[in-house]
Amino acid sequence: MNIRSIMNLPDLLEIRSLVCVEPHPDDNEVGAAGTLFQLAQNGCQIHFVTVTDGAAGTSNPDVAGTKLAHIRREERLQAAKLLGVTESIFLNFPDAGTYQVDDLTAQLVDIFRKLQPQMVMTVDPWMAYEAHPDHIKTGKAVAEAVLFSSNPCYKPEAGEPFAVQQIAFYATNYPNTYVDITHVWENKLAALLTHKSQFDNEEWPLLSEYLRLEANEIYALKLKHDQQLVTNSTHGSPKNGLAEAFKVLSSRQLHFFPSALFS
Repeated sequence: MNIRSIMNLPDLLEIRSLVCVEPHPDDNEVGAAGTLFQLAQNGCQIHFVTVTDGAAGTSNPDVAGTKLAHIRREERLQAAKLLGVTESIFLNFPDAGTYQVDDLTAQLVDIFRKLQPQMVMTVDPWMAYEAHPDHIKTGKAVAEAVLFSSNPCYKPEAGEPFAVQQIAFYATNYPNTYVDITHVWENKLAALLTHKSQFDNEEWPLLSEYLRLEANEIYALKLKHDQQLVTNSTHGSPKNGLAEAFKVLSSRQLHFFPSALFS
């Protein structure tokens, strides 16, 4: 059942306003930079929300902490500018900290009611084997905030309720939406490399090749997915390309909706 089609909701690349919530200052680029760049080029107003300060994102204890947090904040701003993002918001929760999902949910509801996006995007907290608590807490808090933003009984002091129509998860095992990023692959890499504290090192050649191979595999899934749709055809589509994958759901599918897994 394609409830989003029944509700006549816009496709991902047709979205005009988006809030993209990431656990750490580079996650949006890893999971969705190609798609985000295309959205910005299409005129979409994109707001980044970075949950943690990224202060633990290093194996060098001499760099970790306040110094690294400052570096990563500047990298986030530079990468966002490169992608055409409208605004970057920093919540400054401690990287790998003991903050609670409820605390994050409350702040996100405030943001969603203020910005009133058509769609919210984040990491999939239900990705198999995901062990990083920031990713799990961020994804769950975003889903909860989408659910509660429209509820007038939740934080009435936070302003008028607002119903976010859709949520998109990247880094997911259950994709139902694929975006061709072949023609913007270099833009994705450029945005990633803006995060020098994370990627400007000897591991980058191997990591960039892994990302390319993964994107190529996702493109193959895209072709197979398109062939299964009655209204679409891959006739004329190149057999090789690069893509990003998402699980896109209506906000109505975030509660008591078992078939959402197969949507």
